[in-house]
Amino acid sequence: MKVVFDTNVVASASFGAACRSIVLRHGRKATAKPWSSPALLAEYHEIIEELRLEYPERAFVKWVDALTDSATLVFPTDRATRATPDPDDEMILECALAAEADYIVSGDKRHLLPLRQFRGIPIVSPSDFLRRL
Repeated sequence: MKVVFDTNVVASASFGAACRSIVLRHGRKATAKPWSSPALLAEYHEIIEELRLEYPERAFVKWVDALTDSATLVFPTDRATRATPDPDDEMILECALAAEADYIVSGDKRHLLPLRQFRGIPIVSPSDFLRRL
């Protein structure tokens, strides 16, 4: 199963969100393989570094490094322009298209989750993803 993780899932898991951490663990097993793009990996790293600087007292798990090592990289060519109100979310949709992903896992209740799917790819919350495994 091919999965693209939204940055908010990776960030939450990195700073201790149990459900999201479990989701990423499943994403590293044979049942669900993470897929990413260079732009999405760069965003993961950038957001985690910003959060580490903002909350230096909080412990974190190095999920970004694990995903960088284990994710299959794709190089999106199809665009998702105006598919969501937040242009920053377009790279997630584009990555999922290029990966021919089975799921996009997101915690974005304002922009991505309300779409429910993008070009046939289900967009699910971390808890919904765990139920589907």
